[in-house]
Amino acid sequence: MEFNHIYSGKIWDILQVEDFLYITSVFQGKLQKSCAMKKTSLTLLWAFCLTPLSILAQVRYKPDSLLQVLPTAQGRERIELLRHLSRAFIGSNTEKAVGYAKESVLEAEKLGNDTFIVRSLNNLASALQNSGDRRNSLPYLDRAIEIARKNGNQIQLLESLEFKATAYAGMKQTDKALPLAQEALSISATMKDSVGILNAMEIIAAAHKDLRQYAEAERVYRQEIELLKYLPKRLFEKGRVYVNLGEVIMDLGKPREAVALFQQGKEAFEQFGYPAGALIATIDLANGLMESLEFESARKSYEEILRGNESIGDPEINALAHTGLGVIAMQNRTFEVAKNHYLAAEKDAGGAELYPVLEKVYGHLNELYCLMGDYPTARIYGKKEKNCADSVLTADVRDRLSELQVQYETAEKELKIAQQKSELYRTSVVNYGLSGSLLAILILGYLFYNRFKLRKKAELDAAVIAEQKLGLNAVIEAQEAERKRIARDLHDGIAQELVALKLGFDALGRKMSKIAPEESARFAELGEQLDQSCTEVRSISHIMSPPTLEQQGLAPSLELLLKHTLQYSGINTQFKARDIPLQLEDKVEIGLYRITQELLNNIVKHARAAKVMVELYMKDNQLILQVEDDGIGFDIEAARSRGTMGVLNILSRVSTLGGAFLTEHRNPQGTIAIIKVPV
Repeated sequence: MEFNHIYSGKIWDILQVEDFLYITSVFQGKLQKSCAMKKTSLTLLWAFCLTPLSILAQVRYKPDSLLQVLPTAQGRERIELLRHLSRAFIGSNTEKAVGYAKESVLEAEKLGNDTFIVRSLNNLASALQNSGDRRNSLPYLDRAIEIARKNGNQIQLLESLEFKATAYAGMKQTDKALPLAQEALSISATMKDSVGILNAMEIIAAAHKDLRQYAEAERVYRQEIELLKYLPKRLFEKGRVYVNLGEVIMDLGKPREAVALFQQGKEAFEQFGYPAGALIATIDLANGLMESLEFESARKSYEEILRGNESIGDPEINALAHTGLGVIAMQNRTFEVAKNHYLAAEKDAGGAELYPVLEKVYGHLNELYCLMGDYPTARIYGKKEKNCADSVLTADVRDRLSELQVQYETAEKELKIAQQKSELYRTSVVNYGLSGSLLAILILGYLFYNRFKLRKKAELDAAVIAEQKLGLNAVIEAQEAERKRIARDLHDGIAQELVALKLGFDALGRKMSKIAPEESARFAELGEQLDQSCTEVRSISHIMSPPTLEQQGLAPSLELLLKHTLQYSGINTQFKARDIPLQLEDKVEIGLYRITQELLNNIVKHARAAKVMVELYMKDNQLILQVEDDGIGFDIEAARSRGTMGVLNILSRVSTLGGAFLTEHRNPQGTIAIIKVPV
């Protein structure tokens, strides 16, 4: 690994390290408050903006010469050869890059040398991240960080921290990336390591960009460029910063200036020998030319991308190039050429399951077939576009819930370990008691000792339970925050776009009814489908985050929930509320709302009830929610023992509110569920 140590006062003035440490601490608070951060859909935009290649040495060996030596190499020499082979294929052959990296880790483990193990683990993380598999790189990095902290190797610790920060940044989890970047920046400043500082600055600039603080992002990127003037051999970092700065300038609405930056980034990647990076820079360059209305130059750039990607075979690069060519052909009204490019893009993106790219391709195909007058086919691609958008949203939510599930399972495992330790402890106490029963003095001493240990154990158990509750609170709060974010995205984004589309469609329909009356019935049918889509999006938004909770409070929200849930079920409903405080904590309101939602869903699915009554009232400083039905009955203990998800969700929420959950059988049949929450 190569590091550049800089001691020049001028360069350290440029860096302003303390300023960046302050920025990262400020970002922690900003990110917790930012619920509407817009995520970039294309994975290629993160393919090298924080790629771990920047941490590796700038020397890139030729694979042919390495493969000639590999068969006879052993020990440390073989590990290093495998690592260099992996790096030689990064950006050109993903399978070989990852394969040689894994073999390097195995050889290092056989050798048992921590330095080579960490180096190989970091190299494997680099290969995985450059293939787009950032999540699977995290376990390897956790192990590398653990070994480096244990050995006190600051250089390897810095490298591992930067890799992990890069992974989280690429996954758009900036709140996790920034603390790692902050620690890496501190270590880099202590070591006077310019490359480490560059990488930390890159993460900070990316965070500014995600928060749409473009002026701050531009400032940090230009400071990187100033620093790179003193590091002329760091070609990869040069290409990276020019491309990322170009994207910021594009977002600021200055495409011509951005094109010049993309060109500089492309040239730097070509000099470095990183073809994938050069192609990605060319994609940005072509997009900038399109924005500048230089369509012929953009077309040549997209064709250059297709030729350059023949040796790499990246489906996303191909799909993006074909999409750009399709847009240009459609602009020139050569519809058949545009269709062929879009279908080629669909084939590449579909085979790699690139849903964000597919969403854009299907949108263009929908527009193309509308222009060609083939409305049935346009409708098919419109539905495909919606399905892709749903797939992107579902994957995003699934990743977040998966992460929360991992956190919950970790807490659960820790509790089981504590219980096992407790069992072992009790067994040892019994053995000592039997052994010490022969002597009265030893028995007395043992009793005092045992009493002290049991008290400490009780305190430990209480602390574990308290920590588990904190973790449960965090999971529930994160779920609700995610629900609110999705609801806002649906309401403020898709719903508004559908409404605008509906208005435009109605205007077009009125014009078409005059020009082609025979098509008016079809336009009316399509208009109704748009209305249904708008209603469906709004309904989903309100289910994810009911607006009545903020606007009217808990009681009206529960009454409206009861009405909407059971209005088509044929079940008679009744709602009563009395003596409700004017102000309730947000977590109490949303908790009782979700509990009621779960109970009503269970009644609809399982109770076979004809009547449901919901009551909400105060009694003895407790807020009481009572849900009563005349169905077939419900055994809460049996459901709890089976691990029914709905019951576990109810019990978890009641626990976080510090309340109690009771069920009673109703005569002659039915169930009464009672939730008591202190307020």
